[in-house]
Amino acid sequence: MPGLFVSARLDYRSVMGTREPQVPQGAGFVCVFNRDRDNYQVALGLHEAGLLDALVTDFYAPRRLRPILPRFLARKHDNALPGQMVSRDLVAFASQYAAQVAKRPMERVWPWVDARLGRTARKVAKRHSGNIYAYHQYLPPTIAQSAKLIGFVFHPLPQFYLPKLEEDARQFPEARSSYELEVRAHRNFSLAETWQRMDAVVCTSQFTAKTVIASGVDEDKISVIPYGLPARDVKPATAVEGTGSPTFLFVGQGVQRKGLHHLIRAWQASGMGNARLRIVSYRIDPDIAAEIDDPSIELLGYQDRESIEQLMSDADVFVMPSLVEGFGLVYLEALAHGCHVIGTANTGLPDIDVGPGSKTLVPTGDPAALGEALHDLAERARSGALDRVEIAREGGNWTQADFRRAIGDHARAVLSEGATTG
Repeated sequence: MPGLFVSARLDYRSVMGTREPQVPQGAGFVCVFNRDRDNYQVALGLHEAGLLDALVTDFYAPRRLRPILPRFLARKHDNALPGQMVSRDLVAFASQYAAQVAKRPMERVWPWVDARLGRTARKVAKRHSGNIYAYHQYLPPTIAQSAKLIGFVFHPLPQFYLPKLEEDARQFPEARSSYELEVRAHRNFSLAETWQRMDAVVCTSQFTAKTVIASGVDEDKISVIPYGLPARDVKPATAVEGTGSPTFLFVGQGVQRKGLHHLIRAWQASGMGNARLRIVSYRIDPDIAAEIDDPSIELLGYQDRESIEQLMSDADVFVMPSLVEGFGLVYLEALAHGCHVIGTANTGLPDIDVGPGSKTLVPTGDPAALGEALHDLAERARSGALDRVEIAREGGNWTQADFRRAIGDHARAVLSEGATTG
């Protein structure tokens, strides 16, 4: 999968020949994260590679109880991940569930839960090989000197992007309240003492990796492994010779980070003719929504999965000009439906290995440049220059199975460092 792996550390065969790296016998990782993060794909990648000692999380639905559990609990399970490999921290689960029911400020609860899960992971690891694979919020406070520690960073570090959001809020007043919510959500963020102790770091985008490097982590420790396309049935894209009324689609939270205010400004300033923009957002900042005064913009609100997939199949272009995005799995989903995708460099879009016929990168926070891209893509859609079949083919090249395999290969290479290769 050339072009998908950014760090040379991933290409361990270039150093060790064609042999698989030799992992010490019995070595594996205790993986830790809260809830059903990423649908368990990181833990599954380790499990499929034979490297998962245990998963530490708040709640994991026992198979026999799933039929009688509420849906939000029953879905916390994957048939490929045996329940006996999961260590549940029910105190962490009960604490956050009770706080949500009581409508307590969750920004005060999450740090406590994060720290507790990190400590639980350290205890569980002591019963195994001692190695830990932690999403970055759950890094344990200490770890045995002989143990390996891999950090998984799925989102840019807030201390490096909040100043950019503040600057944007000064320039675009409709984003002010959204920015203030972002500040409150991250006011308690801090890096664990073991942050510099990590043997390796996996990021899901180059943009995220840049913030990790800015925090002082050695660049040689960092590998970029983009998320993969989820395995689900997608209606095959069909060729279109041209469309008289191009359709653009935005799917995401209607907040500053997603750049929706830039999109609305760009669209309304550009005079998009008979094109239309559909905005799917289960939560939109009222100040941003108030800026919409063009009848060609349709605000749809929450849509179920089936409806979103139909909207993607109907759209010519997907656009989400985020100021900050750890990756943006929705880009892959849109590509798989044959949508040309517009995004910024502050996302995972540069890491998705597709050509210029499938994606367009625009400058971050620049409505004028975004407007030019919207106009160009509308004309290409009208003329039939967007090849939906080719876009869908390219978009489907990198899957969750590829992501899991890369996670396992990388973890095996980290464990092999310092081991006898035979």
